[in-house]
Amino acid sequence: MRRLAGKLLICALVTVAIGSVVHPFGSVKQANRAILLDGMAVNPVAFGVIERSCANCHSEQVKWPWYSYIAPASWLLENDVSRARSRLNLSRWAEYTSQEQQTLLSAVGAAVRTGEMPPARYKLLHPEAELSSAERNLLYEWSRAGRRQLNKAQHLSQRVSEPDPGNRN
Repeated sequence: MRRLAGKLLICALVTVAIGSVVHPFGSVKQANRAILLDGMAVNPVAFGVIERSCANCHSEQVKWPWYSYIAPASWLLENDVSRARSRLNLSRWAEYTSQEQQTLLSAVGAAVRTGEMPPARYKLLHPEAELSSAERNLLYEWSRAGRRQLNKAQHLSQRVSEPDPGNRN
């Protein structure tokens, strides 16, 4: 019986060791210090809330906890971050088109207003990410203002590119 327990322990340790090196979701943990929301006007208070409650999954500035380096926890966390970034990556904000940014801001506003974000299971290990109702309202209003700003800029650029109807050359 002891021999079987020893073999099982060795198998478990080998599995954890190999699993901690193998990353099925790619190089999620690669560090990239791109500026969050580059090119977007964000008041400092809203930016602080975004940095505290959103950036750890929705950017490339993740603070990986110690257990994120041990399989299978590493796989679960890397999967969550990979999925979050595929929906919204605050480190790549400038790469989104104006229309994509408007859509993302709308989704952010809805997610924080309804309490969908940050997710409850994330807040269990990261209670500092919890949003107060004032912070939810702040992010909602920021997302609305951002959409208005993008919409206005889009309309201005369309006006500038339209030919002058009075000029018939």
